[in-house]
Amino acid sequence: MEDVSPPVRSVRCAVHPTRVAAGGCPNCGRPRCGADARRYGDAGCAACGGKPILPLAGAGATALEWWLRAAIAALAVAFVGGWIAAEYVDTHYFATVAPGLVGLACAWAAAAATSGLPLRIPLTVSCGAALLATGLSFRLVPGGQNLVLPPGHRLPPYVAAVVGVAAWRVLFGPSRRS
Repeated sequence: MEDVSPPVRSVRCAVHPTRVAAGGCPNCGRPRCGADARRYGDAGCAACGGKPILPLAGAGATALEWWLRAAIAALAVAFVGGWIAAEYVDTHYFATVAPGLVGLACAWAAAAATSGLPLRIPLTVSCGAALLATGLSFRLVPGGQNLVLPPGHRLPPYVAAVVGVAAWRVLFGPSRRS
């Protein structure tokens, strides 16, 4: 005779439903996963507002690792943005707007890769990436373009790229009031 009993459902973590629960929270009794049990210990869980006894993964990363994370993210966006901005070189307003948007996107990517850190790292890296993307856009134009000459024609896109990075801080960055 075939067993027709209903399938057994495993208990899931209250905060991370994709993880199987390893036990209950000592404060609120909700199920919690092994990672939360190690991170919060007897202090509770994220659902009941317990204070973690261990930092998040990646919090012990070295400064070099944070710089590299920001650089990889910003340069990936800059490479794609340089190709897109190349379509707008020598157009009236878009020659300045496109690098500004690339700078904004580079700042977003670098800040997302280094979330929780002071903005000095991602904004410094994204400034360099946005400037490289602007230079790349000039070189990708058929026949190539001089990267700096004439200054009155080439300087505004570089300035717009840096302004785009600064604009990210104003538009989307964390609030200064805490």
